[in-house]
Parts: sequence; C-alpha cells; structure tokens
Amino acid sequence: MQPTCPPSAVTGLNLGVRPRNMTTHQLDLLENALDSLAEALAKFEEGDAGESKAYKFAVLHMAHFIELVFKHHIAQKHPLLIYKDPFAQKVDKNKTITLWEAVNFINNEAADTVSAEFRTDLEWLKRLRNEIEHHKFTMDVPQVRITMGRLFRSVLEFLENYSDVEIESHIPDRTMETFKVLSDEYEFRRRDAIREAEEVEEANTSHHYTGEEEPPARLDCPNCDNPTLVINEDSDTGYRCTFCGNEESDELPAGCDICGVQTTLGELVFWENEAGQTEGRCYYCSGKYHAEKDD
Repeated sequence: MQPTCPPSAVTGLNLGVRPRNMTTHQLDLLENALDSLAEALAKFEEGDAGESKAYKFAVLHMAHFIELVFKHHIAQKHPLLIYKDPFAQKVDKNKTITLWEAVNFINNEAADTVSAEFRTDLEWLKRLRNEIEHHKFTMDVPQVRITMGRLFRSVLEFLENYSDVEIESHIPDRTMETFKVLSDEYEFRRRDAIREAEEVEEANTSHHYTGEEEPPARLDCPNCDNPTLVINEDSDTGYRCTFCGNEESDELPAGCDICGVQTTLGELVFWENEAGQTEGRCYYCSGKYHAEKDD
C-alpha cells in the first residue's frame, strides 16, 4: 500500500496545487501570499481568543502576505521585474526586490496608490517584523490589533482597485469569520468595544456576596444597541459606551431624592423644588401612586 501525503501543517488553502512527487510542496507567488494570509488570520484568531503571543506570528505572516501580494502585482507586468537586476545577462532569481522597492514601483505607476497613511502602517509592520525576527521586541497588543486591521483593509482596497485577485474565495472556512471581521471596519471596532466592555464588567463585578445590591457594571447602550455601556469614573453620569461614547440611558441606576429607594433613571420623575434644585422622585414620592389610586 502506498503511503499517503500528510496534509500541510502550514496551508489550509485548496488552490489546486499538485506536488510533483510525494515529498514536494510547491506554491507559486500568489498561492504563497494567500497561504501566509490564511496563517495570519489563524494566528490573529488565536490572539483574539486570549493567546496574546499568537499576535507575533500574525504580524510575521501578514507582513509576508503583503510583500508577496505587491510582488505578484508587479510580476503581472513582467515576471522578471520582481528581481533585483532584471536586465542582467543572467538574472539572479535568489535576489528579489524589497517591499519598499515594490511600493515605489507601484506608486510610480500611479501616484499615491499606496497612500501616505498606508505606507506609515507598512513602516510600523516592517519595523515590528524586523524586531521579532532579529532581536527582542515589545508588542502593544491593542495597537497590533488596530493597525493590522487597518493594513488588511488597505490591502483589500488595493487588490479591489488595481488587480483581479479575488481573495475571499480562497479563505479557509476556519478563518472566514476573522476575515469578515477584519474586512469590515464597523464590525472590527464593535468587536473591540464589546471586548473592552467585558473587561470593565469583569473588573467591576464582585464575585463575593456582600448583602448589598451593587450597580450593574455593564448595560445595553440605547444609542448604538450594543452591550457596551459600562461604568466610567470620568463620565458625568458614571457610565460611558466603549463603542459610541454615549453616556445616557434610562436604565442607569439612580436613587429617589426623597426616600432614597434605588431604581433606574427612567423610573424617576424630575422637577424643580422650592430651592430651585432639580429633584428625582420615585413612583410613590412623586404622587403618581396616589393619583392613580384615586382614579
């Protein structure tokens, strides 16, 4: 019985690659780029699940993906243009152009195709990748998430406008959700806001019974309809939405200024007292109970 070829531990992409023999794994330039993208998404997903060090590998794979995508774009003009000296009598195919040479080539075709903002993010990515590969590094995880998301959307925009490469059909099912989140800036920001709200809730929720009812650490935000309205000491109301910044809700905890009963802001009736101060009164202290009872 002939031994079967084990599945690749690196890919996950079904791109129709047929190895020449049982020990050869061959990818062309675009396939190699998409392979690195699949791994970047998988590692990003692991980081999202709480394995922070996985972001290190997400950075490495994302940097590789972007560099190869740019080289693929240039190779479509002529396959020799990705090499250091394409006009040499014998081209050295072990020496290809750098990321920045690729960026300059693309921008020389059409100015600002790679925008200044995009290039700034690329410089950040390149610097962090070099630190990871060559010596010690410090990784600000929130910054890594945000910048990688922005880079990913910039690359997708570049591919949509300047190439015929269709990415989504090559994304493995296991990372499709992460692909969609990274592709959609609104959903990406919403997920981060929910994550932040969960952390605030965890930090402000007592896990030991004290005999006293504590105010909720997290509420649904009526402005953006996300579960992201959380306790915030800098807010005038004591709460602020981590997604839209709203600080108001009828569900905010409040107390009656007359009897002190704890209720919610929406259950109080407000008016100005004799001293010119605004009071919040509960159902009973406002007189509504007696008025409805008499009716």
